[in-house]
Amino acid sequence: MPALPRFSAFTDGSSLVNPGGPGGTGFVVLDRGTMAIRFGCTRWVNDGPAGVTNNRMELRSVLDALEGIPGGEAVELTSDSRYVIDALTRWIAGWRRKGWRTSTGGPVLNRDLIEAIDARQAELRVRYSWVRGHVGHPVNEICDALASSAARRQPGPAAGDVVAALRAQGLLGASDEPAVAEAGFGSPRPAAAAPGRSQLSLDL
Repeated sequence: MPALPRFSAFTDGSSLVNPGGPGGTGFVVLDRGTMAIRFGCTRWVNDGPAGVTNNRMELRSVLDALEGIPGGEAVELTSDSRYVIDALTRWIAGWRRKGWRTSTGGPVLNRDLIEAIDARQAELRVRYSWVRGHVGHPVNEICDALASSAARRQPGPAAGDVVAALRAQGLLGASDEPAVAEAGFGSPRPAAAAPGRSQLSLDL
């Protein structure tokens, strides 16, 4: 049985009006090496010329999750977006060969974010997994709640909720007490004392 990667990451994105927003991103990262977690969300009301869309929020949540993971580490990243999984694992090579044009000749949407993720994942060993959304996957549901709460500018899940979801998913044992890392995985602190990152970044 293959060894588990040091990091497990989960992501989700939401746009209340698609396109148009406002939108939100949500992510959870578990570090098995130091028994720490990092999670958070960001609200978006503008996202440059492309505007706020559900796909851009999904991609931005991946960038958020990969931030702060040390170079060279193995990461399993789980998303409920087939677009994200296929763009980053199946379509990107063909888009590059065609000069970032689709099969119909049009420009590839969200190229800026896809290239940014590709550059970041080149520093890591990332394996992508898809999970169907809204079927009771505990950590996916937490990411959905983080993204939705950010988009709606409402309080979202806290550290205790994230830990409970990781336990329900079988990723943490009953006695595991992960610390919460604020920006990376260098200076964690106990989860019980953490206020959570459900409203850490509001891009207004």
